Amino acid sequence: MKFPALLLMALAQVFALGPRERVVSPNKAYVLYGNETAAQLWLENTRTHERRMVMEVTIQTMAAAWSPDSSAFAVSDRWASDIEMAYIYDAKSLERLDISPQILAAYPDTARFVPGPDAAPHSYCHVVRWLDPQHVEVRLHGHTDGVRVGNSIHPGDCFDLRFRVSRGGKVEQLSRRVLPISDAQGCEAIGD
Repeated sequence: MKFPALLLMALAQVFALGPRERVVSPNKAYVLYGNETAAQLWLENTRTHERRMVMEVTIQTMAAAWSPDSSAFAVSDRWASDIEMAYIYDAKSLERLDISPQILAAYPDTARFVPGPDAAPHSYCHVVRWLDPQHVEVRLHGHTDGVRVGNSIHPGDCFDLRFRVSRGGKVEQLSRRVLPISDAQGCEAIGD
């Protein structure tokens, strides 16, 4: 079954896959691949055969997807069991846009959902798909921990937020669902 170029293509443990397992850009000018000897994601220009390291990766999982015009690619890196980060890279310059800080700048009230000095939620930020050559749909979801208030503990919240993010860093919120964690259902009620 052949999937459209707009869908995310999984690169589970990309560094272990090596140069034979490749994610080719729609115009076939670039290839993303892992390194068999080091935990790294690499980009190769298929015309010049120039190879550049994109980023150090982790032992968790990674997903990557090319923009429809092959000018950029998105990477979602789950670098711990409770944290996933998302980035957009320009294919020519490898300039990287870290998506979480862009969301925080546009919507400061999301700070409790993004790992930082004042929050340690189970937070997964990943690119769902390319909407067009300049925009991706991003999902930020997970749950916060409960907090002690006096002698009682207030339960944490489940969250599922969707955003449209441009390659220039402009963020537009598409949807927002936040529900208290229920002992009976956990975060199941928030669904996909």
